[in-house]
Amino acid sequence: MADKAEVSFGEWGSGKYPKAKFPLSKAGRRAHALGSAWSWRFAEFEHAGEQFVLRLILNEGKAKASAHLALRTAKDCTVLCCLEYHVDHETGWHLHTLCGERNSVADAPTGTLVHGPWVKRIPDARQRHRRDELFKDMYGGAKACVWREVVGFFRLEMKGDLV
Repeated sequence: MADKAEVSFGEWGSGKYPKAKFPLSKAGRRAHALGSAWSWRFAEFEHAGEQFVLRLILNEGKAKASAHLALRTAKDCTVLCCLEYHVDHETGWHLHTLCGERNSVADAPTGTLVHGPWVKRIPDARQRHRRDELFKDMYGGAKACVWREVVGFFRLEMKGDLV
């Protein structure tokens, strides 16, 4: 996505985050109630007249990170994709995104996280991943490193400190 407007970045938080930041009406409690080991951060922007929100959650101890990009509706979110890293897969950063028969944004399920038969993993689990480290560098610490990875992947411009 290019030409993003009204880009704003939130501060880091931990544990449970405000549901209004990333409303998921059909998702269970675990979608919002993260343990104290988890950190989270949000970015919001506008593109083509639509409002989008990006939620990054990170657990440094477990070497897990997930960034969900969602289209914001009046009272809910339609999650379009999830950029993930989890060390237990040993495959690196990968994307889960809409694909197949239900690959249009208009047909995407609202109020839930990305899952179902129409979701495709890129690259495939058996393919080699080019970006296979959670922390490429530690400039600014783990949070800053993961935030740079996510902001760069989704092509959000951020001025100033990336922490």
